[in-house]
Amino acid sequence: MHQMKIADLMKFSLDLLKFLSENEVKVDDWRFVAMYERFAQMRKQGVKYAVAVDELAKEYGTSRATVERVIKRLKKEC
Repeated sequence: MHQMKIADLMKFSLDLLKFLSENEVKVDDWRFVAMYERFAQMRKQGVKYAVAVDELAKEYGTSRATVERVIKRLKKEC
């Protein structure tokens, strides 16, 4: 099995990585994309913001504050 160096991997996505960096995107937020999509779906179905946040905090085993911070970051236009 061929192993790749980090530098080689990054070469494939230089433009994307540069864009993310310039827009102050937290790369670790990839972990929360599914949670954000679930939030957006719930809101589209008419679920109140506070109810959606509480439900997601329970579902993902995190605090309400974390859910709110993630939502704020991931809904940001870039």
